[in-house]
Amino acid sequence: MIEAVYKLLPSFYRDKIEKEAHYAKIENYENWVANSIFVTVPIFLFLALYFSPLHPAINATAGTVAGMGAGVALAYLLVSLRAERRKKKMEDVLADALRLVSSNVRSGHTIEKSFLLSARDEFGPLGDELKTTAMEMYGGVAVEKSLKNMEARIKSELFQETLKLLIDGIKAGGDKADLLESSAEDIRSSLEMRKEIKSSIRMYAIFIIMVAVAGAPILFAVSVHMADVTTEMWEESDMDDMDMGGAGSELGFEMSFEPPNVDVEFFRLFAYMAIITTNTFAALIISEINNGNIKEGFKYAPIFCIVSVTLFIGVSTGIGWALADL
Repeated sequence: MIEAVYKLLPSFYRDKIEKEAHYAKIENYENWVANSIFVTVPIFLFLALYFSPLHPAINATAGTVAGMGAGVALAYLLVSLRAERRKKKMEDVLADALRLVSSNVRSGHTIEKSFLLSARDEFGPLGDELKTTAMEMYGGVAVEKSLKNMEARIKSELFQETLKLLIDGIKAGGDKADLLESSAEDIRSSLEMRKEIKSSIRMYAIFIIMVAVAGAPILFAVSVHMADVTTEMWEESDMDDMDMGGAGSELGFEMSFEPPNVDVEFFRLFAYMAIITTNTFAALIISEINNGNIKEGFKYAPIFCIVSVTLFIGVSTGIGWALADL
């Protein structure tokens, strides 16, 4: 059944998630897709049936379609985040691994033996890739071909560029130890530059967090309370007993006041939706600034939304309690 559900999905989506699963070393990605759909469809179906004013049949259809769309998007996001996490782990230790390979080459070991000796457990997934590459070399695959295969298995622009330079240097007859050493230095410099850039833009991220997580819920809480109080004042006032002093009659027209048509509950619902939307985009923007992609932001968006909504509820309750006597 899981394979049948997976095969119903568009081919371009299957290609994308299979590529991300290849980078993330996930073999049962079909289960990830099916399980995500089985989780999201009931949730969206419940929301559509209980909160939409349309016909139940329309709500059921819309909820099912939306749930399936959310499920496939969630599965791709989870697999992609797994690939990004694996990529980051390898990039963090890549310079040290290349230094170790270079030291082994200088010690007189062959390139395949150097890769195998450098495949240590502390390098995590990179150690596994080094071991796989060494086994390919021992199996008779050329060094350049083994490195190209390694490049295809890793989703890292930094890693791929390093391997391309290493392959070109080996083809040109360069010294392998020197190539590995210079590549390690370049990688270390690149990672340090990334850290400096993140430090320089940290204030922008903090400002976005303060505005989205703290500022928006406080302002919305005050606005909703003002709308609620204003509506109650209009409802409690008796407009028929108000003495206009004949001012309207003297001017030739009658003056009348009507209470504003404000739906406070709709305003409150709008505040919730606006807070959730603002914080979601804030997390994505921060991820784009820090990491160069928005995928990491989906990990922090639920945290931002929960904190902001909780603050909104707390401030609303606090304002109502503090101004109850007034």
